[in-house]
Amino acid sequence: MNPIIFRQGICDPHIHVFGDKVYLYATHDSPGYEEGFHMEDWQIWSSENLVEWKQEAVLHPEDFYCGALDQCWAVDAAYKNGRYYWYFSTGDWGVGVGVAENPAGPFKDALGRPLVDYRVEPVNFPKWDPCVFQDDDGSAYLIVGECRLPAPCNCYFIARLKEDMVSLAEPLKPIEYRGNPCPEDKPSVHKYGNRYYLTHSSYYAVSDNVYGPYQYMGNTGCNIDHGSYFTYHNQTYFASGGMDNPNRYLRASYLAPCHYREDGSIVIDQKIMEYGCGQYDAAWEKIEAEWYFSASRECKMELQGGGFAVKLDRGEMLCFPNIANVEQNTKMQFCGKALNPEKKAVLEIRENNADGKILGTCIIGDAAPSFETGIYRCVLTCGWGTKSLCLCAEEPVILDWFSFDNGKKKSTVEPVYSFVGRGAARIYDPDASCRRALGNMELKGASLQGFLDGGAGGYGELVIPYCCRDEAVELELMINDVYQKSIRFPVNGRASLGENPAEIRVPVKVKPGVNKICVQSDRYQYGKLAIDHITLETENSCCQVYAAANGALTPSGNGCWDGLPQRENDYFAFSGRVVKYLEKPGYAVTVANVNGGTGGTFDLEIRYSRGEAGSSEYELAVDGEIQGQIRFESTGTFSMRNASIMRTSVKLQAGTQNVICLRKTGREDQGIFVDSFAVTG
Repeated sequence: MNPIIFRQGICDPHIHVFGDKVYLYATHDSPGYEEGFHMEDWQIWSSENLVEWKQEAVLHPEDFYCGALDQCWAVDAAYKNGRYYWYFSTGDWGVGVGVAENPAGPFKDALGRPLVDYRVEPVNFPKWDPCVFQDDDGSAYLIVGECRLPAPCNCYFIARLKEDMVSLAEPLKPIEYRGNPCPEDKPSVHKYGNRYYLTHSSYYAVSDNVYGPYQYMGNTGCNIDHGSYFTYHNQTYFASGGMDNPNRYLRASYLAPCHYREDGSIVIDQKIMEYGCGQYDAAWEKIEAEWYFSASRECKMELQGGGFAVKLDRGEMLCFPNIANVEQNTKMQFCGKALNPEKKAVLEIRENNADGKILGTCIIGDAAPSFETGIYRCVLTCGWGTKSLCLCAEEPVILDWFSFDNGKKKSTVEPVYSFVGRGAARIYDPDASCRRALGNMELKGASLQGFLDGGAGGYGELVIPYCCRDEAVELELMINDVYQKSIRFPVNGRASLGENPAEIRVPVKVKPGVNKICVQSDRYQYGKLAIDHITLETENSCCQVYAAANGALTPSGNGCWDGLPQRENDYFAFSGRVVKYLEKPGYAVTVANVNGGTGGTFDLEIRYSRGEAGSSEYELAVDGEIQGQIRFESTGTFSMRNASIMRTSVKLQAGTQNVICLRKTGREDQGIFVDSFAVTG
C-alpha cells in the first residue's frame, strides 16, 4: 500500500536489492513538528513482498563522526567485495560513510571523518544527499549536491570511488545538465539499457555517459520528493517521497512500477501509485499486465497506441500476489493475442506460483463468436477472498490486461485509506485485502467512514467480510449522513479473516456518484469484531466516479515546494488522495478513459473544497473542446472533510476514450482541492 509505511516519517527512500530482500535506507521526519524538519536518526527497513516492511535498524548520529544533530539528511547504500557501505548526509555540511558485514548493519564509521564536505573543492559548496551508482563494470561513483546555488556551484558533482568504496579516486567534477527545469537537491543516478538517468524528485535527464552531459527529458508526475529506482523480480520500481498528512514536515515513502519507452521516456501509472505495489483488487476495472510483481524475465513491450503490454514466451510466467476481493469460482477475462495465429495460446492460471494448483485455463487466439476481438474468458475454480495468481504461458502470447467480470460494478472502502473513529484499530491480518483489518469494532465510538462509487444510483448491496468471536455485534449504518439500519454480525468463531471469511450482505439504496458510507458502534458490546473492508455492488453502468489523483497534473513538478499541483493523502477523499494547489492560470488536472456509454450529454459532479473566501474560476474541457466556465465558491476550509459538490453537464462521445480537463483561469488565487469527477447520468 502507499505510502508503504504510514505516519512514521520514513522518507527520502533509497532502495537496494540484497539477496532475496529489498532494503529501504531512509531518513526519518520526527512526528509532531509543524515548523521545519526535525530529523534525529536514520532508519533501515526491509521487505520481501513490498507490502510488509520490517524495521531492521535505527542509526544514530552519535555513533558516527558528526555526533548528535537534528539534520540527519538523505542516505544511500552499496555492496562491494563482501561488505556493505552506507553513505549519510549530515545536513548540508558533508557526507560520511559506514561499513558493515550485513545490509542492515551494524555499521561502523569507516573513516572517523567526512568522505566529502564543504572543505573539499569547490570549497564552501554544500556536499549533501549522496547517491552511489555502480556501473555494469563494477565501477562506483559518488554523486552529491544541488543546483540552486549561484555559479559555479549550480550543478551536481560526481567522482569515481576507489575500490575501497570509502575514498575518491578523482576530484569531484561538475555534471552538465542541459535544460533542467527545476534546480534542486538530491540527485540520483541509475542505468536502464544503455542509458544513464540522472533523476531528482520526479524529473529525469538522460545521457550515454555517466559523467554526462545529461539532457532533461521529462517528469513522471509521480510524487514530489527525493527518490530512487530499483529492479526486483524483473520489475523496475520508482521509490519516491511525498507528503503524508497532517503537515508538510511529516513525509513518507511511496512505490510504483515504472515503464520505459523505446525513446527513453519513463511512464508511471497513477492508479497503481494510489494502491501500492505487490497487491491488487479484483474490483478494479482492469489490472494491467505490466503491473506484475514478478516475471520470468523483464518482458514489457510498448504498444503503438502508447500503452504497454507483456510478451511471454513458452514456459514463462507473470505473478500477481494479494489480489483482494476475488469471488468464489470467479470469471476472468484477458485482453491478449496469441503470437502464432495458427496455434492458440493456452494460459494456465495457477495458485501462488508456477508450481501451484491450476485454478483455470484460458485459450487465447482468434476471437470467438460474440466475444469482442482480443477478449478471452475463463472461469476459475477457487474460494472467496484474497488470492495470489500466477499466469503461465504454454505458448507465446501477448497480454495487455485482465479483469474479474461477475456482472456487477464494485467499489471498495479499505480501512487503511479511510477515516477510523475512536477505539477502532487497524490490525495486521495477512488474509485481509490490504494486510490490515479493522479491529475493536465492538467498542463504543468505533467506526469506519469512507466513500463509494454509486454509479447511476439506485439499489445495490454492501458486502462486508468479517470475523466475530464470543457474541454477535451490531453496527449502525449511515449513508450520506442519514441513518439506514442496524447491521448484525453473527459469531463465526474466527480470530482472523482466513480463507472464505464470513460476510454480511446488506441491501441499500445509493445516489449517483460519490456516497459517504459509515458503520459505527453506538454502545459498548462484548463480542470481538474485525471487518476487512466494505464493498458496494451495483448494476453495471457507464456512470462512474473518477479520482482526480489518478489523473495527470499540469504542470508536473514538486508540489508544495514549488507552488505546483500535487497529490496528497487524505482520509476524506474518494480514493484516499486529493489534488491540491491548482492555483495559477493554466494549472490543470486531467482524467482519461472516461466512459461516455452510447454518447450524449451527461451530468457531472466535481467534489472539491476551497478555504479561501470568494470564488475561483476554471474552464472545463472534454477532448480539448471547452464545455464552459465554472466558478467554485468557498467551502470555508480546504479540508475534504467539508467538501462540496459542483454540478454541471458535459458532452461525451460514445466509448471509453473521453478526456476531461479542469483548468484554472482568471486571476491567481489559492484555487481548489479536487477530489473526484462523477459522471452521473
